[in-house]
Amino acid sequence: MTKKVILQLATTIDGYIADNNGSVDWIDQTVGFDLDWGFEQFMAGIDTIIMGATSYHTALTISAEFPYAEKEIYVLTHQKMTPVPKRHFISGDVVELVRHLRQQTGQAIWIFGGSAVIQPLIAADLIDEYQLFTAPVILGQGVPLFSQLKVPLLLQLKSTTVFGPGVMVTYERKKA
Repeated sequence: MTKKVILQLATTIDGYIADNNGSVDWIDQTVGFDLDWGFEQFMAGIDTIIMGATSYHTALTISAEFPYAEKEIYVLTHQKMTPVPKRHFISGDVVELVRHLRQQTGQAIWIFGGSAVIQPLIAADLIDEYQLFTAPVILGQGVPLFSQLKVPLLLQLKSTTVFGPGVMVTYERKKA
């Protein structure tokens, strides 16, 4: 059985994951980073996290301790990084990485963020579940969650849950 691949992140009403400068300050300005939206329960089902270098550096600043230290972390970067236990700094193809990791046993894989990480996985149809927390903000421009696809990806609604001023909408890949 393959590991489930979950893209879970915050997005704006108009579909952006960051502003033009790569900032996600709009999250704290609208819903707050301390909003309880079931994160602990979500993390209990995750053993692997894949993220880009910018998302990794942002995660390092969230709190005094790295919040995901007990998980296997794969950071896609072209920079030389100091080795840290359970953190793998790689410059390879994210599609091949996910194909390899999903064949291992264990819990789900969380795609944490970064457009350069997310876009190839969407295009390769490797995301099993989209958990999108929509914050009540319209940026009008920024880093889009979705870019142009060669073929549409058909999804089916799994659930919606209101958390504070936003809503978590979960979609699964549509089964044939």
